[in-house]
Parts: sequence; C-alpha cells; structure tokens
Amino acid sequence: MNVPSLNVPKTKLEKLADDLKKLSVETSMSMGEGASVPTFQRQGYLDKHGHSRSKWFQRFFVLRDSFLLAYNLKKSDFTVEPRAAIHLGGATLNMCEHGGKEFCFMIDTQQKDKFLFAAETEVERASWVLDLETAKQVTHANMVKLAVENQCLAEEKGAGAVALDNSTSSLAIFSNEDYITNTPITGGAEGWLRTNGFNPEEKDQGSTKGSFSMKKKTPDGPQKCYFILRDSHLLMFNGGDILTKPRGVMFLLGTHVETHDDRGGDGDYHFSVKSPECGDEIELIASTNKIRQRWSDALRIGSRVTYPDMQLLKKEHDLLAAVTMTPRAPPKINPVVAPPVEMPSDFVPISTTTGVDIQGEQLDPGVEQAYDAEGNPVLRDPEGKLVVISTADTAPAVLEPSTPRYNAEGMQLDPFNRPLPPGAVPMFDADGVPIGVGPDGKHYKPDGTTVEPSAPHFDSDGKQLDDSTITAADAISADLNVAIKVRTKLKGDGTQGEAVDALGRTFREGYDEKSGEGATTIKNADGVDVPLASARRIESSTGALVEHGEKAMADAAAKRDEGTKKASASALTIKSEDEEGNEKTVGTIEVTHQTTLSGVRSLIKEDLDSGFEEFVFLMNGVALLKYEERDRLATSCMPEIFIRGKELKAVASKNFSKKVEALQQKQETAKAAEDEFAAVMRRVREGKLLKQTNKAYLED
Repeated sequence: MNVPSLNVPKTKLEKLADDLKKLSVETSMSMGEGASVPTFQRQGYLDKHGHSRSKWFQRFFVLRDSFLLAYNLKKSDFTVEPRAAIHLGGATLNMCEHGGKEFCFMIDTQQKDKFLFAAETEVERASWVLDLETAKQVTHANMVKLAVENQCLAEEKGAGAVALDNSTSSLAIFSNEDYITNTPITGGAEGWLRTNGFNPEEKDQGSTKGSFSMKKKTPDGPQKCYFILRDSHLLMFNGGDILTKPRGVMFLLGTHVETHDDRGGDGDYHFSVKSPECGDEIELIASTNKIRQRWSDALRIGSRVTYPDMQLLKKEHDLLAAVTMTPRAPPKINPVVAPPVEMPSDFVPISTTTGVDIQGEQLDPGVEQAYDAEGNPVLRDPEGKLVVISTADTAPAVLEPSTPRYNAEGMQLDPFNRPLPPGAVPMFDADGVPIGVGPDGKHYKPDGTTVEPSAPHFDSDGKQLDDSTITAADAISADLNVAIKVRTKLKGDGTQGEAVDALGRTFREGYDEKSGEGATTIKNADGVDVPLASARRIESSTGALVEHGEKAMADAAAKRDEGTKKASASALTIKSEDEEGNEKTVGTIEVTHQTTLSGVRSLIKEDLDSGFEEFVFLMNGVALLKYEERDRLATSCMPEIFIRGKELKAVASKNFSKKVEALQQKQETAKAAEDEFAAVMRRVREGKLLKQTNKAYLED
C-alpha cells in the first residue's frame, strides 16, 4: 500500500551528507558535556496572583526551556527553593484583565493548574508571552516526535543511511527504537531517592547557596525525597508537597552524571549530577542498581531536552525536508485564531506529523487541529462527529463537509482536516460527499469507496475541477506515509494493535478486537460503520500498510487468546507510595485482554479519596499522558502499576478488588469520554482555548 520511495540523485545525497556533517560538528561543539551553560532564555519581575490569598505578589521569574520558575526576589543562584515551578509543556496561554490590572496573562497547564500574571506594560506582556510560546515547545515529547519524523523522512525517500551516518547526536538519542519502545512520550523519571540536598558542602560551610528546605529539622545523614526529572530540569520535593513547589531545582544542560560503586554499604547505590559551569551538584542514592541505572540514563537524556538541541533538530528537519518532502503549505491567509501577540515575521512554530488536539486526544496521522473561519475550534463529539461551538449560548453544531476549515496559522485544510498541497482545493463528488487522497495515492470517500481520478471532482461550490487541480491533491500521499510511520514508531510495546482506513485515519474501535470477533464492520474516525475488509493493517516493525485478509484475522485471534491467557493468570495490582516512599497496595483489578489503562482509570477513580481524582499512572517511573492510557493495554503492565496525585500524600482507599467486564469497561469509558467532551465545551465557551479572554477565571 505504500507509495514507492522516490530516488534522490546521488549529488543531492552527497550534499545532504555534507550539510548533516556540518550540523553534527556544530552539535558536538556547542552541546557536549561540560559545555558552557547559556544565559537564561528570559528572566525578570512580574506580579503573580496568589492561589490561596486573593492578592498580588511581585516575584522574580526565570524562564529556562519548558519551565517557568518563580522566586521571592532576584538571586544570583537558582538552585534554591523556588516559590513555584510551572511546566509549560502542553499549556495554553491567554491574555486577560483581572483585579484592575490591564496587562495580564494566564497559563493553564496540562496538569490543570492555573497561574495568573500581570506585566507593567503591553510591550512587556507581549515579550513574555512570545518567549513562553517558544519555551513550551521544548519538551521531551516534541524532541522525540521531531527526531522520529526526521528519520522517517530520510527513510521514505532513500536517504535513511545518509541521515543515520551523519545525524546529530540528538537524532540518534531521540529516534532510538529501543528507547522509544520502553519510554512513555513524557520521558524523564520520578521516584524516591535519598540525598543530602543540592550543594551540601557549601551549605556545611555556611553559604546561603546550599539548599535543603525541610518541614522539620533535618537529622544527620541522607534523607528520602521525591525527585521528578521532567525535560531539562531535576526537581526535589519533600513528602506531602504540592508538585508545583519543589524544594530545589537543577538545570541539566551541560551536566555530568557519574556512578559511584565505592560509596555506601549494602542497598546503597550512589550516583551524582554535576554542572561544571554553574558549580551545582547533588549526590543521590538509589535502593537498587536497576533504579540507579534508569535514573542515570534518564538524566543524561534530560540534559539534551533543551532549546539549543531543539533548534538543531529543526535545522536537521529543514535539511531533510528540502531533499525529501513534498511541499505542504499553500499561500497563507490571515490567522483565524488570534495569536496572543503579533509574532515576528521569521517565527516558525515547531510542528510534527503527530500532535494532539485541544481535547488532549492524539490526532490522526497528517491531521491538524481545525478551526472555522471565525476561529472557533472544531471538536469531535463522543460519537465522532465534527462539531463547532460558535457562541456561549448555542449547542454544538455539526460541521458540514463543505464548510471551510483552517489550521491555527490560517492555512486551509481539506474536508479531513489535512493541509492542502499547493494548487489543491477541498474535493467533493456531485452529491457533496468529500473525496480525499489515501496513503496509496488513490482517491476515496469517507466510507472507503474508491473514486477514479478521471471521475468528475467538484469544489465546495459545486464547480467541476480541472485535471491539474485534482492531481495537485495527490502530493499529500507521501506525507501521509511518513506520518503513519512516525505514529507507528512512537507506539511502544503493550499498546493496542492499530489499523487505518483507506484515507489513513485510525478507527474509533479496536481493530484487533473486531477482527478477532469475526465482525464485518468497524467504526471509522467519523463514527460511521465501514467494511472491516477496507482496513489497512500497520506493520509495527516497518510502519507499512497491508491489506486486511485471513492472516490478519488469524493474527488478531492469536493476540486475543494470548491476552486472555495472560489476563487470567493474575490481577493487576494498583499501588502508590506514601510520604516516606513506602509502597502501599491501593487495590486489585482482574482485567481482560481488551482492558486499557483508561478503562482501569474509569473504574478505580470512584474508590479513591476526594483529593486524588487527578492521578497519573507511572510506568517505569514515567508519567503517562491520557492518550497513552487509551492505547496501553493493562495486561502489559502486569503484575502492578503505580499511581500518584498532584500532591505527595498517602492514598485513602477502600482497598478494592474488582473484576473488569468488557461491557462495564465500555460503558465507563464512554461516560468518561462524554464528561471530557462536556468539560472541553465549557472551556471553549469561556474562551480559554486559543482565544483571548476578557476576564480571568481561577476556579475550575
């Protein structure tokens, strides 16, 4: 089903190799261990609205990569305890007014925390927001997506070997298949370790630089603390802390990680993190060598989740795209979503083929978040229909296929929310049914019906299109193949089997489940039943598309039987860790081969206390995103999985024991989807999703 790779002339490959070699040298010179730590991306004073007290406080802020750190006043060292550490990955920024202050803006984080700030002038606010918009892109997830897309671009057009031989070290790290398979997209690590704190020697000498703030007097010897490594920052917490107020923070750019087998006794596995340029250091003690190794590896990778490395990956992407990619963008029109500030003319947002929409759901390969001509976001309701909310008082209206829709930059999309190649327009048949190009280059309707390119195609006004306009749309097929390969490589072991329809869109129901049950139809992205035989299986090893057939049925049945056998062997134990790092069993659930972690979430949340609703699952010490939970099979987590809340406190539960029935799981999951959709609609009506607000709301 794949479009054959295009042969790139040798002279072009040689030039690509030379360019990549230069970029690799630039990387090793500027980003090697011990490299100079650059100045902060931004620092300065802002007013911050209090969470517990309704008043304003002046704070000194430091913006580094994906973190905004707040301090009481300007300090020469930023390892000391910050007042807040705000992770910007997945956050939304909104302009607003509040409490008589005119130049306010709000950060609404992916963890559902809200922070309100005020600048002195409009220029100052615009400058801050522009830098925040850039910083929020510098995340482990974006680094992995971009590196994988770079490699897939190279492979698609015959330049794979050239890219691997001459790539930057960032590409080698973040596109490594073993690493991607075993690491959730958020990356990093978290868990309990023992330590004497940051810069303990300077603290012992009476310096104010040493930091180890405890709720009670620190006894002699290393203390157990909770550490979170997220992107390029290592954060330290005490038991009971809220996870936005660390006791210390270390910036990892240019740091060394060393293991020390000559220190400690039995059960003590020492390792240290040092920054030669800043002089910051911390020694950590793990309880097992496996935990120490996991942390050491994660810290080394965290030192590369930085803005300079992101820029190098973007340069590499530009080099590969110039050789391999089909032009994507038609002429720009005015943005349909008002940006928070006027971006400079050379500003280019970081984007990959695998993003998430404003509902937090993973977008189909090649698809972008869509908006109507007024800038209202296009959403999918729980049944799969595309809807739009035009005013606060109206119900969601179903979006007609012929309605023009755009991405956030104002580029027109086709009826399937994919960027139009140059010269192409949205296409329909004589009855107004949309027509799109599939990964194989053929033309299809949403139900998988083939449309011959020579058959009449019409625009949204019913005017018949000429051959050149129809042919221009075919250019998207190569990009769809790259997007599908990227999506496949990003899915780790233990996830649901995946297939796409004729247009390259994933199905709303489990493909393996349906084919294993002998079903003849399956719901496509629009929630419409289409023939199961129209599905294209994705080979996990290559990302290639193959036709549905008897072998697919047999493979799905075998996988189902294997999952059933594994699920019946034991129950999944849900665990947490208390304030001292001691493990506690929260409950057990007997799962089926179909149960995902999202299904587990919907069933256990009612058994947790009121302060633990917003919990996350931890796999190998890494927090999972909501859309990863929907992919991850519970059987792959046997025998246990950990959860934690937004605060480091013990979980009060009923120590439940449940058996998951398939019907019950589907009902619970459907209810959860309806609740999430209702929450997104409320936020859209309040103007909180990519639209400017007139009033700041601090409550949920």
